[in-house]
Amino acid sequence: MNNTIQCLIIAGESSGDLHGASLVQEIQKLNQNIQFFGIGGDRMKAAGVSLIEHNDKMSVVGFSEVLPKYRHIRKIFNKTMQYAGTIKPARAILIDYPGFNLRLSKALHKLNIPVTYFIPPQLWAWHEGRISFLKNYVNQILCILPFEKKWYKERFVDVTFIGHPLLDQPSNIISKDEFVSKHQMKNDHSIIGFFPGSRQNEVDRHLPLMIETVEMLKEKGYPVQAVVGKYQGVSFPNHLTKNVCVETSSPQSVLLHSDAAIIASGTTTLEAALFGTPSVIIYKLSAVSWFVVNMLAKIKYAGIPNLILEKEVMPELLQNNALPSKISDKIEEILFWDEKRLNIKSELGKIKSLCGQPGATARGAKMIVEKIEGSPKNQ
Repeated sequence: MNNTIQCLIIAGESSGDLHGASLVQEIQKLNQNIQFFGIGGDRMKAAGVSLIEHNDKMSVVGFSEVLPKYRHIRKIFNKTMQYAGTIKPARAILIDYPGFNLRLSKALHKLNIPVTYFIPPQLWAWHEGRISFLKNYVNQILCILPFEKKWYKERFVDVTFIGHPLLDQPSNIISKDEFVSKHQMKNDHSIIGFFPGSRQNEVDRHLPLMIETVEMLKEKGYPVQAVVGKYQGVSFPNHLTKNVCVETSSPQSVLLHSDAAIIASGTTTLEAALFGTPSVIIYKLSAVSWFVVNMLAKIKYAGIPNLILEKEVMPELLQNNALPSKISDKIEEILFWDEKRLNIKSELGKIKSLCGQPGATARGAKMIVEKIEGSPKNQ
């Protein structure tokens, strides 16, 4: 007798692939009969997900940036629905990626396929009107940021705060001595970590700014050296990184061992905060996308640590302010102004307790399995 239970899982971006792989592993610890198919990356594939499409060409940020990929993404959407209609999974698990997943939740609802949203989209930042998708088409919402539960409750949406999965992620961090030796770094030079983003268009915009920033600091006579944390699915032009170390196997080691970091706004800013690494947050979009963001955004800060702490602890330099001269001034303050650095580290130390307890992914997996194993199907 075949007791296999099929579940659809969708992660359209690199960070979602990381969380999705961990979630799949935790679910299968509880019930090995649950099998997965869907969209993800190399980590989810390694965790046993049967990929109907790799997400390497799906990740994009910005309104004008998404247009060239629209037809490709629409084709993947239709392909996903064909698979869902044929296989009729017991449940669908959606991870962030709102432009795709919110519409998918509506289409899955029509097929009577219950939906769990693991890491819901940041509707508190913009597009609050999309909350109707969650109200009408999503059966279970598991959120990971401490302020989200209150925000959703005020809008009459039932969610469960499970804590942040970054507290769970197994790390392959190497020691400081090994890190310095690996990259042939100087012990008497400060280390500046670069995290230009997990999407290629982010890297193309941010990496040149970061490199120019360090060159400025060197020209001022400061003893600094740089290393880039590289994520899967992005490439770095050789001419940009010839004087910069690149770490591919353990980006977390860059965060831990850097004296300061320059980070594109996103999940990595929270990871840096959890490591206690003082950082400058930057971000640039196309002019059109930035205009639309300014029209729609309803948040005071771009960085997750600043949102959690409700103040600008990590300096933010966005769009026209993301200039190497301004970034270098902020890095200079962090590295060579003890009071500034210690104050930032003290504030960042408060974040871990606010993000819940370790075991977020395991808690989420347990809640999902309870829904899958229970009945009726529309829980």
